[in-house]
Amino acid sequence: MIEKSNFPNIMIPQVYTYSLHSSRGMPIFILDNFRSAFNVGSVFRSVEAISPAAVFLTGTCCRPGNRKLSHTSRGTFASVPWRYFKDIEEAADWVNATGRMLIAVENTSDAVPFWEAQFDLSSAFLLGNEADGVNQNVADIADLRIYYPQSGTRKCINVSSTAAIITSEIQRRRADVGSKVH
Repeated sequence: MIEKSNFPNIMIPQVYTYSLHSSRGMPIFILDNFRSAFNVGSVFRSVEAISPAAVFLTGTCCRPGNRKLSHTSRGTFASVPWRYFKDIEEAADWVNATGRMLIAVENTSDAVPFWEAQFDLSSAFLLGNEADGVNQNVADIADLRIYYPQSGTRKCINVSSTAAIITSEIQRRRADVGSKVH
């Protein structure tokens, strides 16, 4: 699929293949209605750092071709598999059809600290926008809710920073698995 960019006469290939559907060990980060192109670009950079991993964009998220996203992502959108879904429910259905665990990253009373959570390295991590959080309809069908415990009084860590923390935990778990194999 080809996405139109914000630049005249430039088309951006959507780096997505159907092999992603059955991939194992490849986490997916679902960004729901991120309003900031800078946050989307930052997530692309974090996800690229733990390749293989993918990004799904939903709703009002800007897509590659956006100047601010392109600048912030430092071009990583060109090598990270990504896909756009019109709405979050469609992305959640895709995740469920693959048998992946859907994990809502949200500070709720039933959420567990991310480092204690039991999840597969192929899980899909749902991050909501900073104003509204995770879509409640999709959060209700999530297999698990995780959060990053904060000691500050505002409890308002940037959503792209939260994605970076989750990618760090995934990479740590991959290293643990690798060290147990050898």
